[in-house]
Amino acid sequence: MTPPVNTAAAPGDRRTDRCAVVARALGESVLGSAPETCDAWLLVEHPGPWPAYDAPPGMPAEVADFLDRLPAYRIRPQLIRRPGARRPVPPHQVYVAFSGGSRGGEPWAEQREIADLRELFDLDLDAVSRGVRPGWGTAHHEPVLLVCTHGKREPCCAQFGRPTVRALHAAYGDPVWETTHVGGDRYAANLVALPHGTYHGLVTEPVAAEVGAACLRGEVDLAHYRGRVGVPSAVQAAEWFARSHTGIVAIDAVRPLSHVDGIDGGAVVDLDAGGRLLQVTVRTTSTGCPRLTSCSQGAVTDPHEFVLDDLREIDGLGDL
Repeated sequence: MTPPVNTAAAPGDRRTDRCAVVARALGESVLGSAPETCDAWLLVEHPGPWPAYDAPPGMPAEVADFLDRLPAYRIRPQLIRRPGARRPVPPHQVYVAFSGGSRGGEPWAEQREIADLRELFDLDLDAVSRGVRPGWGTAHHEPVLLVCTHGKREPCCAQFGRPTVRALHAAYGDPVWETTHVGGDRYAANLVALPHGTYHGLVTEPVAAEVGAACLRGEVDLAHYRGRVGVPSAVQAAEWFARSHTGIVAIDAVRPLSHVDGIDGGAVVDLDAGGRLLQVTVRTTSTGCPRLTSCSQGAVTDPHEFVLDDLREIDGLGDL
């Protein structure tokens, strides 16, 4: 079973050797590639400019230090801004969200508008890291869509992210934000939906509205679905194969229950897929095609891909 990929180059490709262009040309699979290292998010409105790695000009040093501490709590800090004409700040729009990830639990989000970035210091990071609503803001029940446009960090994110976010914003308005780096340079444009932390990659302007609509419905678009943040990559891949087999796209309808790590990055994963208990075995394989996988880092590697070894029902109904 081979996962579908988006191999069409986006209109306006300017560099045929850039990592995201190469990924499209090779038909690279995106599944199992969402970051594993966070379970929660802090989104802080900042209109930019956004340096590649350092804090933006004018951000107080103590705020930058606070944001730098967040990964230790498995909280991912992101700067966000509106596409197009950017409103002046302050006030800053801020979201804190919990995706579940390695801890499990129900995803949630809170929103707050702040006049001073130092108000962030009142946020209970321990509670957020445990998946406990901190009550720092008001409950936010609508999805938030983030598109990486961080061109200073990765040129492909600007080339592909900016037309994608413009299309999404034109279609859906307020839920859509530009954001700083989310990981996966060669998968630009990258679209993240919160609070669930679902990642979609290789999203181009022509398909942006379609993929965004799925996210707003609480679904995934399997042709572009990278996986869910905080979950081991092999489990993400197994989830993709379970969804592909059953046709289930609702985010909460497929849940990993347990997994046993295999050799070379693979795993045997038990999942609840709409009430069906599935066991999915995946392994990794080399593509055999070293290529540029990050323009900003100049990294040329031979990335692995996940393949399906076995998929069976384990509730007594026999192999699928």
